[in-house]
Amino acid sequence: MIISREHSFIFLHNRKTAGSSISVSLSRYLGPDDLQISAIPETLSAGLPLTERVLREANKQAHGLLPLFRLLGKRAYARAVARSIDHAYRPLLGRKPPHAPAATVAAAFPEDWAACRKFCVVRNPWDKTVSDHFWRIKGIRNPPTFDAYVRALAAGDSLNGIVPIEFHSNWELYTINDTVIADHVVRFENLAEELQTVLQSLGLDWDGWLPRAKGGTRKTSKRSGGYRDMYDAETAAIVGNLYAREAETFGYTF
Repeated sequence: MIISREHSFIFLHNRKTAGSSISVSLSRYLGPDDLQISAIPETLSAGLPLTERVLREANKQAHGLLPLFRLLGKRAYARAVARSIDHAYRPLLGRKPPHAPAATVAAAFPEDWAACRKFCVVRNPWDKTVSDHFWRIKGIRNPPTFDAYVRALAAGDSLNGIVPIEFHSNWELYTINDTVIADHVVRFENLAEELQTVLQSLGLDWDGWLPRAKGGTRKTSKRSGGYRDMYDAETAAIVGNLYAREAETFGYTF
């Protein structure tokens, strides 16, 4: 999530919708008093600076010890900053500050919420679920199959922390009382083109750069083709039921 007072926008970071890549790209345009909660390690890894506000609040949370982490290397420092910001905002935004529900953000930052235009990215839920599966099993030995993952998702079984039961849905991140509150909704399927239009409307002369901040985790399965080949009729129906509101609102189909 990003709150930019410099450009009067709030970027609501939906999961598995290129949110980290967008956050890294947008970090180049932020002012000193802007708040970036998402993709802090990825931003630093790209050689981009964080805002004065982020560094100040992270260092406060770290009791002034944050500069010492530089001695441990760039990755350790980046993790320390991200962890400090995350813990600083958990009391306001809940367990996952980068992916806080819209109602929570509105309550935590009422003046910014009233003054800023909000935008987010949505994605076909069947495609998103496949992407989420590969992200969640990254680095796991003997990971669950996609079929087992989807059935566990429906059953509320985290499979020992692999399945993101508590935060798999994006719906609450850009709706309040089941009403979409984002002023602009970009479709992942037309990401670059629609994002360009939105950012231009916000007065940003965006250059189109989108790093692959979290790319490379989606592996080719034995089944060839796109996301549809990962499903059978049962798992397709499960995902359709889980994300029915999103699919209906934006016309997504399997």
